[in-house]
Amino acid sequence: MRLFDAHAHLDFYANAPQVAAQAQACGLSLLACTVTPGGYLGAARDLAGAPGVHLAAGAHPWWVADGRVTERDVDALVAMLPGLRFVGEVGLDFSLAHVGEGTEGRQTAAFERIMRACAETSEPARPKVVSIHSVRSADVVLDVLERTGAGKACHCVFHWFSGRPEELWRAARMGCRFSFGERSLATRRGREYVREVPAELLLTETDLPEGEAVQGDAREIASSLERAVREASELRDEDVGALALSNAHALLGDGKGGGTA
Repeated sequence: MRLFDAHAHLDFYANAPQVAAQAQACGLSLLACTVTPGGYLGAARDLAGAPGVHLAAGAHPWWVADGRVTERDVDALVAMLPGLRFVGEVGLDFSLAHVGEGTEGRQTAAFERIMRACAETSEPARPKVVSIHSVRSADVVLDVLERTGAGKACHCVFHWFSGRPEELWRAARMGCRFSFGERSLATRRGREYVREVPAELLLTETDLPEGEAVQGDAREIASSLERAVREASELRDEDVGALALSNAHALLGDGKGGGTA
């Protein structure tokens, strides 16, 4: 592994199997997040056996908020969790575009069910890895992680964290990781946070592609990661490439990093 993308949507590529093969060729490993349980099942068929692809089952808060992910879908995801190591994208989004009558409660109930099931089925020797979306909701997300025990039982990764500084440090004290990419580093808060996050909690991401059913190339993912690594290295005045790679090995538990997953 040369690069690790802690948050990508591989199944959004129309040519996902080809992108996965390209990723292997260029030394890229990734956490491939999905947004619905059905999307996970489809990706599992399309990407079966793809080296370096860690496929995660998700219930994205946008889809929960607008009803594309139903209670039955959440039931399906919870039923899958005993056999899964990787979970995501899950979380909460309380921005104006994604809240309405009852949507905050619906999102929170779904997220809490998922995280409770993650905590109950996570194994100490191989904790579940969970990629979390949190927009204007980090305090509630952290309450859920504490209430369900998932904050301790799982390796939780905040994708593109944009909460308040006190929320960042609350998450860091809980041991949560943070994944940063080009788009988060384009913001003042993203640049500030990538400087401040404890070294052992820092990961890289792309959140690519930006749309669905698009033709892709893994070299685009690798190039985005390389640009993010260069900028983060300048901000931190250290080799973030080596740091993020060591943290990725530790997260995945493959014995090559600075810790165990």
